[in-house]
Amino acid sequence: MGFAQRRRRLLDAIDTDAFLTVNREGSDPASLYYLTGFSGEGALLLSEDEALLLTDSRYTEQAGREAPDLPMRELKGPYIDGVSEIASAKGLERITFSSARMSHENALKLGAAFNGEIVPKSDPVAGLRMVKEPGEIERIRKATTLTEAALTALLEEIRIGMTERDLVLRLEILMREMGAQRTAFELIIAAGENAALPHYQPADRAIAAGDLLLFDIGAKLDRYCSDMTRVVAVGRAPKGLESVYATVLAANRAGIAAVRAGQSGVAADAAARDVITTAGHGEHFGHGLGHGVGLEVHEGPGLSPRSTDTLAAGMTVTVEPGIYLPGTGGVRIEDLVAVTQDGCEVLTSFPKDELLVVG
Repeated sequence: MGFAQRRRRLLDAIDTDAFLTVNREGSDPASLYYLTGFSGEGALLLSEDEALLLTDSRYTEQAGREAPDLPMRELKGPYIDGVSEIASAKGLERITFSSARMSHENALKLGAAFNGEIVPKSDPVAGLRMVKEPGEIERIRKATTLTEAALTALLEEIRIGMTERDLVLRLEILMREMGAQRTAFELIIAAGENAALPHYQPADRAIAAGDLLLFDIGAKLDRYCSDMTRVVAVGRAPKGLESVYATVLAANRAGIAAVRAGQSGVAADAAARDVITTAGHGEHFGHGLGHGVGLEVHEGPGLSPRSTDTLAAGMTVTVEPGIYLPGTGGVRIEDLVAVTQDGCEVLTSFPKDELLVVG
């Protein structure tokens, strides 16, 4: 599906004259790129008669290269003023904008400057992006393969005494050497007791024999993200945590088995959560089972007890159950899967069937 077809689907999904997205200071790069192929700062004013790309002198040449099919207008002043002036000149009366993406301040400015009505809708482009095209899934697959290759190389270099920050830096270098644009998010490498914090920020903790090392990592390649979590033991497996690893692995497998088109996010989550609860660790699994991955590392749909989503073929989601024991450590096993009509394709292939020992 091309960019023009995506824009057509968006127009069909709204009931106003036009749609506006503005990407300034990273406010909405995903929507702008998804609809145009342009990766710089700018705005898209999309109406039935025209898709108009608006940017400034820093990006006009880039816009011409990345979105050659679109008419482009160079703005000289504030974006909101320029958009409002153009929209009014085009005779537009009602414009939809993403209330989840545009700041309250800019929405107020747009409402004050535009002669017509601005209509908030949570995130209509994100709704379209949930179901991936085959080419998007292939990009995610390649980002996943790169992530796995970088982790494989890093594990061979791990030595007792290295710090979490040492490992994070080395892993990012490996990813970039292998062709990644950047990391998909701030990499998480947590040693020992730090693995009990699901969104831990790596520090100067040196790894020691008997530590569990948790890697929550992902690369961005060709603008699409990967996301994977694996846990390994340093030197020897820590006593008492082998059974925790086995429980999380069983929950991971149950979650994957539950993912298929037509399944609710609540039911998929429950399939994995029930395994952990039965093992006596229900209170140690506090987050949802998974989330969508694509142009952004966290997008819809969601797999959790509070999810309102239903899975459809073409969605790409993580399956990442975990058990976190304060003061001791944690285990999370995360795979990335593509939903199919009767199940799912697991895009992640990094070994997980047993607890690997490194260093």
